[in-house]
Amino acid sequence: MELDEERFGLIASEIGAAVLELVHHGQLVDRIAIVNALESKRRAVGNTLHKGVCRDAAALVRGDTGRK
Repeated sequence: MELDEERFGLIASEIGAAVLELVHHGQLVDRIAIVNALESKRRAVGNTLHKGVCRDAAALVRGDTGRK
């Protein structure tokens, strides 16, 4: 998965926001919870580009690198 610096920054921000949201709500912070938070946000946002960033962030946390 090749990412330019700007997109990687957006992905890192989404992951960080998901972690902070979980901590704020007193939930367990683990890989599955972070992925679920990112997927939930992806479904909630309306902007197509934002959806793509959330999708890519969830894939990165899951470990889906796209390499075979």
